[in-house]
Amino acid sequence: MSAEKETHIGGHGLHMPTSGRGMVISAWLTGVYFIVELGIGLWTGSIAVLSDAFHTFSAVGGILVALGAARLSRRPADADFSFGWYRSEILGALVNGGFLAGMALVVIYMAAMRLNAPIDLPTGPMLLAAAGGLVTEFISLGLIWKQSQSDMNVRGALWHIIQTFVGSLLIIVTALVIRFTGFLMIDPLLGMAFGFVLLWASWGILRDAARLLMEATPSEIDLESVIADLETLDGVRDVHHVHAWTLTSGRNVFSAHLRVGDGADPQAVQRRAHRVLREDHDFFFVTLQTETECLDERGAEMIDITSDRQAGNG
Repeated sequence: MSAEKETHIGGHGLHMPTSGRGMVISAWLTGVYFIVELGIGLWTGSIAVLSDAFHTFSAVGGILVALGAARLSRRPADADFSFGWYRSEILGALVNGGFLAGMALVVIYMAAMRLNAPIDLPTGPMLLAAAGGLVTEFISLGLIWKQSQSDMNVRGALWHIIQTFVGSLLIIVTALVIRFTGFLMIDPLLGMAFGFVLLWASWGILRDAARLLMEATPSEIDLESVIADLETLDGVRDVHHVHAWTLTSGRNVFSAHLRVGDGADPQAVQRRAHRVLREDHDFFFVTLQTETECLDERGAEMIDITSDRQAGNG
């Protein structure tokens, strides 16, 4: 078994876990606003504002979880964790996704209860609290939006901020409708609709995190195409025990056994295969085993997607 040294060194140098500055600023902004909004809610007695304050608190928690996971992911590999701590980002996303799903269910439940007994709400303090929330949440979204597109951990935190951002918009809409029409049912109706949006968002995060923890083939990788590319290389007789998985967001790993033909140079075959996997398929780290004959791998057929064609080749 071997691994390309240049891949190992270059790969580790390339990994840049969650950047801290945007997340830290977002945590401070959201945390300060939570205190302000909580004070307004307690002063006025508005349930709507207090509810949004707790939504804001959940966003602070989501960002802190993401920051903690990102810090852990920077720890280097050791004898106990030979792949390092990269996957702590996945665990952070899983926690955030579960927390978001819980908050969504609470919002839906509260909205359902309020449908039976809508109450009159003080619209002035509601508008003041919501306006302050929009400013801080808009800044926070701008700080972490770009990074959330490639980092599942940050995406979980982003959805917590979106939750509070939309919550602030709903407070404004609710306050204006109540002030000008007196229609009290608008509060639980909009709240319930937003709860289902949160459920949809949390499902996406939990599904993606579960795929990574199950070491599923990355969705952007066509494994059959990768195998076909390797099989066309000069000197390769067959490819088996092929595996591709994601270590953490944007870092795909590959391993395989290459059986070389008679007279072929195993080192030359390995260099060509490594180049194809790195340059054409953009794998972060590659491990290849070259062999002239298949070793005794009985009992491992269940984890070899090429076992059927190997049986056919004899």
